[in-house]
Amino acid sequence: MLLESQWYVAAWSEEVGRSLLARRILGQRVVLYRTSAGAPVALADRCPHRSAPLSMGRLVDDGLECGYHGLVYDADGKCTRVPGQERIPPGATVRRYPAAEKYGMVWIWTGDTAAADPATIIDIPQFGASGWTRSRGYTYFASNYLNICDNLVDPAHTSFVHRATIGNASAADVAISAEERDGLVVAGRWIEDALPVPLVQRFMRPAGNVDRWQFYYLQAPCISWVDFGSFAVGTPQTDEEKNRAPFRILSYAMLAPETETTTHYFWFQLRNFAPGDAAVTAEFERIYAATFDEDRAILNEIQKIEAELPKAAAVRIASDGGPVRYRRAVQRLWDAEQAARQPARRLG
Repeated sequence: MLLESQWYVAAWSEEVGRSLLARRILGQRVVLYRTSAGAPVALADRCPHRSAPLSMGRLVDDGLECGYHGLVYDADGKCTRVPGQERIPPGATVRRYPAAEKYGMVWIWTGDTAAADPATIIDIPQFGASGWTRSRGYTYFASNYLNICDNLVDPAHTSFVHRATIGNASAADVAISAEERDGLVVAGRWIEDALPVPLVQRFMRPAGNVDRWQFYYLQAPCISWVDFGSFAVGTPQTDEEKNRAPFRILSYAMLAPETETTTHYFWFQLRNFAPGDAAVTAEFERIYAATFDEDRAILNEIQKIEAELPKAAAVRIASDGGPVRYRRAVQRLWDAEQAARQPARRLG
């Protein structure tokens, strides 16, 4: 279920410049660049003449020249030049994808152009706010995005997959709540009076046990964030106290399905401690890259097994409340998108 009527991150902002960047999103070949004014452009990476990848061409002013026979397309995808002739064939056009820039990333819309509204891109109030510092990275998964998002709304796996970083055994038997709230799938738990996980020990060095929380939020189909933090045992479990906690991380993942079985995974963390400390940021990027590599190792293997056993049934357990609700949310989006594509019924 590759949903087209969505905004997907195609690249970090600095990846897109006055050169050509090829990327595949939802199985579609895309070439990205910037105009001389700095606006991001995303075009289908195929010349309609003989199907040469336009990413193998070059920029000519704000247009793109095919590297095979020199046809030039402007930033709207309209052919403006065919070497050796004055007539422009009527079919010499290239699809332009709506593009937007937010949070240091270039987003593209793969569905109906008329429905593309950059205002619908997720709002992150802490991004760039005083007291918050960002770390970031990219991980490539040989896995379907659905399995990755199952993982991103599943706190239970952290006790086993991430023992060295964000999880430990103290949470293994703590029940997980799951619900749909304000268009989001939310799953999480409080772990009370427990040994701090390695990440908290590394940066906060608490004297003893802590209360900590893990709440996973997922905006279907492909945007996730984890609210993760800790404070002294017995502290009231309120939003106000979470905002005052000495250790809090908001970990975001922006997924873009490359194909049905591979996924671009852009991620960043916003932390409320060690503000502006470049050394801590570098260490965070190393730690989280290792954490997501742990996810990747198991999810890539799950993808292989699912390909080998496509009819194998999945057994559900109590901690699957988040993934079950997520799959239902994606199914609703898919059904709505498919229904919108059907021609209107003739009346009478």
